[in-house]
Amino acid sequence: MLRTTYRASLLIALALVLLTSGTPLAARTLPPRSAAEVSIPRGSVTSRPYTVMIDNHPKAYPQTGLNKAAIVFEALAEYGITRYMAVYFPGITPELATIGPVRSARAYFVEWARGLRGVYVHAGGAPDALTMAATSVEIVDMDALRNDASAAFVRSADRLAPHNLYTSSARIAAFLDGRRAEQPDLREIGFRIKRDRPATTPTAQRISYYFLYQESYVSWRYDRATNSYLYFRQQRPHVDAATGEQLRFKNIVVLEVPERPIPGDPKQRIQQDVIGQGPARVFLDGRMIEATWRKGAGFAQLRLFDRYDRELPLNSGPIWFAAVPSLKNLTVE
Repeated sequence: MLRTTYRASLLIALALVLLTSGTPLAARTLPPRSAAEVSIPRGSVTSRPYTVMIDNHPKAYPQTGLNKAAIVFEALAEYGITRYMAVYFPGITPELATIGPVRSARAYFVEWARGLRGVYVHAGGAPDALTMAATSVEIVDMDALRNDASAAFVRSADRLAPHNLYTSSARIAAFLDGRRAEQPDLREIGFRIKRDRPATTPTAQRISYYFLYQESYVSWRYDRATNSYLYFRQQRPHVDAATGEQLRFKNIVVLEVPERPIPGDPKQRIQQDVIGQGPARVFLDGRMIEATWRKGAGFAQLRLFDRYDRELPLNSGPIWFAAVPSLKNLTVE
């Protein structure tokens, strides 16, 4: 009885601290999860995932909800700034009261979302991305700048637009219910999952890479105690706004993805070739594996294969995909 009362007191105290903090309203009642709590083995997905475009402009730091995603894609937007697409699976990942800040669509993110057959959540976007999102049968398009979806988003008062737009698991679910979209076949969504096998002597303790400018690198540091990787912006821990928890992922995948400027685009946007195949480096268990990524158009999910052309199994836990223009931008120590 005393133990139960003590635990309740601690939870109440924690809630009061979070409610009086200056961070956006978020999943403050949810305790931090370990990196091993979320797994997406193939055949486990029963509802459309939520694929949410997340702002990565410096004025968007720190973001809310990346630490609860089962999958995150990171790729360049423009001017050397990257963007995230966080993927949540109803019934598998936690329900979140706040996700964001939400930003605009790019066609290559839409293509990844099509492969996951998700609700694609964004706020406007590049012209080609908007056309693809609106016409793709694989996904449900949820655009904050359209009247049918605008009520599913809120603005935070503690940041300036456009870096203050948020949504939630419940708002996305309500939007999807209102659309009465047909449930797709989700049996092929997910990955091969294996047991953790931490290396006795890790050979990939620190991973760093950059997208365009070398000084704007990010890095991951291997933590053998949890067999996972901690995320840093240069030397600073990348934390969640709601929990203060440093982002920790079990699988880090660096993809080499060719890119090119969109001719005549006034905002200097780029296109990336995410259909086809290319080299990749997979980091798990404290080691690096050379791999090949492959993705067909539309319904085809991004998959990873080893040097023997076998699908590569990943550790149980969240997966981070980083699409860099060249693997020469990757350093492993």
